Amino acid sequence: MHEASRTTTKAEAGLHVCPECGSSLVQPTRWEQTTKRGHWRLWRRCPECEWRCDGIHGEREIDAFDEALDDGAEALAAELHELEHEGMREIADVFAAALAADLITADDFS
Repeated sequence: MHEASRTTTKAEAGLHVCPECGSSLVQPTRWEQTTKRGHWRLWRRCPECEWRCDGIHGEREIDAFDEALDDGAEALAAELHELEHEGMREIADVFAAALAADLITADDFS
């Protein structure tokens, strides 16, 4: 685990990208507004390599990070929806096959 205090981050990589392993899953763990207007102290963590960092960032960087986090949340929600849909389809297929094979009776519902 690496501990570091940074005041800048490469703009092209973004705050959501780990500088150690390149993962795009970096997450905020804590944040607080600084005395300098429009700047935030942000603590971040990479779940893949356990890199950690804190630093002060301007609103432009924070807004871009927030957008990346929103995009990630939307992608996760879409994946979850697809997995749920696939699971329900499999359950329906098994149920339909059991009905077709006459393996389900009224006693199964009591």
